[in-house]
Amino acid sequence: MLLRTAARALGLALCLSLLGGLAGACGQGALGVLPGVVNDPGNLSLRRALLSYATGQICGEMQRRSVPLRLRDEDPVTGRFYPSSCLVQDLANGNLFVQFGGSGFVWTNLTKRMSFDASAAVEYDHDFLMDGDTMYVYFRQRSTTAASFTTRLIEQPAAISVAGVSLAQGSAFANALGAQLVKTEIARGFTVIRDDDGAVQFGLGIIEKGQRPRAPYERRENGKLLVANERTEVHQNQRDYIGPLEITDGGQAVTLTVALEGAPGVDVLLVPRGLGEQWLQAYLTQAAPAPISAPPLLDEPVYSGAPFRRTVPLPRGQYYLVVDNTGTAGRTQPTTYALDDRAGLVSYAVEVGDAP
Repeated sequence: MLLRTAARALGLALCLSLLGGLAGACGQGALGVLPGVVNDPGNLSLRRALLSYATGQICGEMQRRSVPLRLRDEDPVTGRFYPSSCLVQDLANGNLFVQFGGSGFVWTNLTKRMSFDASAAVEYDHDFLMDGDTMYVYFRQRSTTAASFTTRLIEQPAAISVAGVSLAQGSAFANALGAQLVKTEIARGFTVIRDDDGAVQFGLGIIEKGQRPRAPYERRENGKLLVANERTEVHQNQRDYIGPLEITDGGQAVTLTVALEGAPGVDVLLVPRGLGEQWLQAYLTQAAPAPISAPPLLDEPVYSGAPFRRTVPLPRGQYYLVVDNTGTAGRTQPTTYALDDRAGLVSYAVEVGDAP
């Protein structure tokens, strides 16, 4: 289970890479006017031609985002994958061949935090359907020619074995098992759902037209772009590094809506991408959570049962939202009861719109 969770990252990385480019290049609003024509099974070549305009944007989009990881589809986020390399080719048969890799982390009760490097090379059969003005983009795996998985850090490495075979950090068996699970998860394919205002949802497997993944918050008709809407589970002495989140124009602000269950309190911090990635690298390589090396743009506590909402004006750029349940950052301190983790279940939404 612990390696399967990390393996899910590779399937979802391709999904996120297509969020920004596909629909914008296709003229989504215009496509929604005649969904019957667009969705006609005989018009696959037309849909492929429309999607081809966004192919050149895939790698740029992929490396601007992270991928939330879950043990099961309905579970809260327990880790993330951060793509760092990408190469895309159009094949003669019309499919896409994508090579990509990166690093990430996942939390399990057996290992606590585990960080890893992973990569894959995959051929995808791609298509889309319209549901009114909403686009459903489908990627069905046709072949996976390479997959790799290497553990970097296991916070609690003692007694990790299956049938007497070690799954310790860097062991050959752990890496081989992880690579096989990567292939298994990628074989499920994935679905990208993009609304006409740019809001996006995604998931592993094929999500039927008209259906939606579950999310903690309803979309608000307030003129703001909803860029994240998830539940994340942050255990004692752990963090979640959400993002990067992009502010594309001057005069904009990010609105954070957060609710906490479980732990008495956690901290939410907003930091520029450069500072956030420096902090994240320490989290991927050091068992003890490091303090932040410079003042954050936002540092506020969120308490259980007390809904939190803040609007923060920001200059153009990219940022990380960090949910902290450690004693080395933020204002709150996690509880330290023996054998009592007191994880924080955090429901959050991130919206971008005009600054007040």
